[in-house]
Amino acid sequence: MGLIALATGQSKIPATIIILARSVASIRPVNPDATNVKRKKGGGKVKVDTGVFERSGRDTLSERVFYLILGSLLIYGLGGTAIVAYYTALSSYTPSIGAILVLGLAIPIAGIIISVKSDNPLVSFVGYNMVLLPFGVIMSPLAYSFVPEAGSTIAGLYSPEIIFRAFGLTCCITGIMTVLALSHPDWFKNLGGVLFIALTVLLMAVIARIFIPALREFGIIDWAGAVIFTLYIGVDMYRASTVPKTLDNAVDIAISLYLDLINLFLFILRILNNNND
Repeated sequence: MGLIALATGQSKIPATIIILARSVASIRPVNPDATNVKRKKGGGKVKVDTGVFERSGRDTLSERVFYLILGSLLIYGLGGTAIVAYYTALSSYTPSIGAILVLGLAIPIAGIIISVKSDNPLVSFVGYNMVLLPFGVIMSPLAYSFVPEAGSTIAGLYSPEIIFRAFGLTCCITGIMTVLALSHPDWFKNLGGVLFIALTVLLMAVIARIFIPALREFGIIDWAGAVIFTLYIGVDMYRASTVPKTLDNAVDIAISLYLDLINLFLFILRILNNNND
């Protein structure tokens, strides 16, 4: 049961890895071509660094096309992860600790770095796939409830009903936060820094829960995680409304939103499962 538990969420290693990946995605490198320059008193110059999402170019899209591509990328990412998870479960493959660290940490973080450093949408899309496909493997135990013929000893850890409820709630929250972010952008404009600090604290709490048994049923951590990633959806949708509408920016924002949705889903899943018990 040891390695199997590591791949499910009974152990918090996979959740910790996905939270860490979201933390990396929050650290945006400076794009030298997009650096603004302000003059200070006395004629000197002060450079004001701007993030990767300020990049623009000849591939600017209409707003409608931009959001259509962004939505399609999210559907592709979530669907791709689900398909990989299903077929991995069908094969009865259980990732080892080493595989979890490589597939859930090393490759996705490399993909995030590749995406945010590149202004080529095809390269960024490769980075996106380096995130979503490995995550499908480490999340495969969730699919055991749908493939009992795989003979897993953990079939039914999360019932299909709870998984569908968590998915439905995640979709509803995403819709609500999208509407709020687009209709009340000022609510989310200055939340990024605060949320990054909260995310760092959450990551430390989830890591502590791995090693301190008394914290494993401390439900406030799961509720805090759900709130943080709910707000992150709003922040990223606000960002989507303000950045230049380029294909590369659509891919970069899709990665952030994908990680928001996956994390929110996992925290809601744990909350529902605990309440069901």
